[in-house]
Amino acid sequence: MTKNLIRWKLSEIMARHRIKGKDLANYLGISANSVSALKRAEIMPEIGGERWEQICEAINELSTRDEECTPFDLIEYIPVKSKANVKSIEEGTAESSFLSSDDSIKKKARSLRTA
Repeated sequence: MTKNLIRWKLSEIMARHRIKGKDLANYLGISANSVSALKRAEIMPEIGGERWEQICEAINELSTRDEECTPFDLIEYIPVKSKANVKSIEEGTAESSFLSSDDSIKKKARSLRTA
């Protein structure tokens, strides 16, 4: 069975837009610890469409940049088509530039190979 990875990029988006976790938490009406957990997620957390919209709305409202955030900005799809592709992710030789430096994706690839 082929498995795919969906990389969650909230931390990167918050940094790009210069948004503090505390400010996002206040806007969303959740705890700072909840935002911290969302930022640390390695793969896409299980959140509903309404929460995605709220996160994007908050980022757009709090952002110092003149750049709008969409739900598609928060994720990156990484197809893992074969054991060879998993091995290239693990070894850091995959085509996508972030894969070679992202240890969490490499760990996920190792777990897929052994599954």
